[in-house]
Amino acid sequence: MPQSISKYKLYLYFFFLIFLSSIFNFQILDNYHDKFRLKNININGLPYNEKKNIQIELNKLKNINIFYLKKDKVLEKLTNFNFLENIYINKVIPSSINVNISKTTVLGKTIINGKKFYIGKNGNFINPNLLTEENNLPSVYGDFQIDEYLSLIKKLKKHDIDIGNIKEYYYYKNKRWDLLFLNNITLKLPSKKDEESIKIFKKLLKNNDLINIKIIDLRVTNQIILSNKND
Repeated sequence: MPQSISKYKLYLYFFFLIFLSSIFNFQILDNYHDKFRLKNININGLPYNEKKNIQIELNKLKNINIFYLKKDKVLEKLTNFNFLENIYINKVIPSSINVNISKTTVLGKTIINGKKFYIGKNGNFINPNLLTEENNLPSVYGDFQIDEYLSLIKKLKKHDIDIGNIKEYYYYKNKRWDLLFLNNITLKLPSKKDEESIKIFKKLLKNNDLINIKIIDLRVTNQIILSNKND
């Protein structure tokens, strides 16, 4: 008659069997989680100098399970880069995301508290260190709100004024603008009904009667003051 196995040995066999199978299952689980950890973050749409700091910030998301990674989490990492305008995020299973980005149009430069800033079409004052250097930008002077400047730009474009020909903008406390053009003509706009004055200026340009004119003063309603002398 074969020797019977003691209960102690039987329990021991079962213990080792369960232990080994658990190790095997844990290895499978670890391999599964590792497969879906974020490893690659591809940023498209920006030159290297503008995306390198973004890459560093987004790399902090690596090793998060891609299924748990929410779009808001990625956008949160991009909040400090206020020159961005359009952001599209796509997950690529198992371990990558593509971040397609476009930057805002820069419409000018200004000085705030002694520091230089770019003026973005997206309504932000942008640290110039975040962008490749922008050339041939108009300078904007005065204590203006950015939406006031963007509103003026919109009106000028609406009436086909080439803003590329404007080299300086001056904003005054009474909420009006002076525009200095590349041909050294200064346009003085009123604080109210400035769009009507822009229309008048457009008509004057079409008439080609501005030879030797240095100042076009439209500050007073129903008056056009032309001067061949600078103030």
